[in-house]
Amino acid sequence: MADLTLLVEYKRREFLKVLASGASLAVPVELQGAETRVHVRRAADGRIDAFTGKIDMGQGLRTLLSQCVANELGVPVEEVRLVMGDTDLTPDDGGTWASLTTPETVPAVRKDAAAVRGGPLREPKEWTALGKPQPNLNGRDIVTGAYTYNSDVKVDGMWHGVVLRPAEYRAKLVSADGQGVVREGDFAGVCAPTLAEARALAGKAKAEWAHEPLPALDKMIAAFKAEGKPPVENNQVRYPPLIRRGDAEKALATAAQRKSLTFTLAPIAHAALEPRSAIASFGDDGRLTIRCGKQAPFVVRAEVAKAMGMKESDVRIIVDMPGGGFGCKQRSDVEVEAARLAKASGKAVRVEWSRTEEFVWSYARPAALIETETGVDASGKIASWRQRNYNAGAPGLRPPYDFADHSNEFWATRAPLRQGSYRSLAATGNNFARESTIDEWAAALNRDPLEYRLAHIADPRLKSALEMAAQRFGYKGRKAGVGLACNLEKDGRMALFVECAMEPFRILRMTCVADFGAALNPSNLQNQVQGAIIMGIGGALWERLEFDSTKQLTTRLTNYRVPRFTDVPVMDVHIVDRREITPAGAGEAGITLTAPALAAAIFSLTGKRTMSMPMLA
Repeated sequence: MADLTLLVEYKRREFLKVLASGASLAVPVELQGAETRVHVRRAADGRIDAFTGKIDMGQGLRTLLSQCVANELGVPVEEVRLVMGDTDLTPDDGGTWASLTTPETVPAVRKDAAAVRGGPLREPKEWTALGKPQPNLNGRDIVTGAYTYNSDVKVDGMWHGVVLRPAEYRAKLVSADGQGVVREGDFAGVCAPTLAEARALAGKAKAEWAHEPLPALDKMIAAFKAEGKPPVENNQVRYPPLIRRGDAEKALATAAQRKSLTFTLAPIAHAALEPRSAIASFGDDGRLTIRCGKQAPFVVRAEVAKAMGMKESDVRIIVDMPGGGFGCKQRSDVEVEAARLAKASGKAVRVEWSRTEEFVWSYARPAALIETETGVDASGKIASWRQRNYNAGAPGLRPPYDFADHSNEFWATRAPLRQGSYRSLAATGNNFARESTIDEWAAALNRDPLEYRLAHIADPRLKSALEMAAQRFGYKGRKAGVGLACNLEKDGRMALFVECAMEPFRILRMTCVADFGAALNPSNLQNQVQGAIIMGIGGALWERLEFDSTKQLTTRLTNYRVPRFTDVPVMDVHIVDRREITPAGAGEAGITLTAPALAAAIFSLTGKRTMSMPMLA
């Protein structure tokens, strides 16, 4: 799974100087154990230049980091010129993932800007640009269609490439013949001056593939448990595979009542609005330049260099803003395809995936089997907790509840499907299983689900978020159609209340309270939380990739149900601004609330506990 382990796998490399004129100061900072540099400089024209390897994919990162620089230097946000995601010009300060920009990049940028000013960081009471709503700097162009996305980029004289694909999902290339066919390993493709010509060449090419069968989803999930490897405790990683306290096994044995529940998650697609594309070209000096729309330019550079047998310093990645990513645009794929065709043809070559290629040849959110085994004491308080996630991952395993004895485990296993990062990683599935188990106990013990959660929470900010959300929602106790969920994810405290109706199923309203510490841009933070909750509706209710014994059946949006405007209910998203507390990253956390809250609402309406996602497929 692509996450912060990539920061170890691809260690920091040399970083090229960007000075042409003006004063500059580089301050080394420590990010995830690897030294990197964040640059801010005052240019000759008086404006401020700043540089980051992070990218903006619609989440407002350009605006936030510009606010940080402007805040420390006391200039208008519009005076900051931010260069993002160019491996020749920017530092390698980590991929744009895991909600790390706010907790890690923001303080580094602020520190660097303050150093240019020659003073300390400004205290919250001195903030001029931070802590206030700031419209997206590119908002007008995005709304009017004037903004240039990655798929809009063209270069003079470029050719177009088409990759030959097998009909089967798992296949090895045996042979490939035809005019202009370029082959390397399992890759085969063609390119031509126009896309129509390239497609015609691809249609005439002959390729033979040897394929392997696919197991049915239920057999695949059963194999996760049979082949899973027990975790080894390691608290030195961001997502420990084993989080425990006390003796969960002993506590389970002495519990007054016990429950064993099993949850499953289907693999789902990212379904980003813009398919990926890349333009690759070799210069007269032999250097390779690629224009693309990926979340981790330095990871892509390392992977492209390895695939092409080149030095990383001879590869330049320039990122143009992608139209969405959600985790699917972290690794190199279309970039390597374009580079191979460019090398063979001697031309600049553009490769753009179709929607079908996006569905079939990208990786998906992992399928999962999650088991909870829990016990309560004579008073009904949860006294023992054991949760096991097979295949999906360790993120989100740490419970927000004060269980005396607990063991939360990620059992790694093999999967026959391509899988990787998805917004919030495994935290969505882990919180779905955890909150559904809490809700199941509340129902079995005839306890109010809000009161039952509060009785197990020690964190005062999470308690406050739950109580505030209940008040804003107008919660008066258990009611048919009402569900709730909470979480403490990536240091953010959140609570969500929903009201639903059946026949047909529809979501009537949602109320969320989110506390991520200091709200650096309150309006954008609200947008991020709201967007994550809405995105979670699809995975909770409808989204799943379908397969038969040899191929993927889901190939287009017409047979893949994502949330629509008509699915979005009345929403109240309230941000708690704790100015004195270090801010947490919020891009991913909100999606972990949707499924368990909807599952609780469906249970209150039907009396049946939904144990699988999607719930209405």
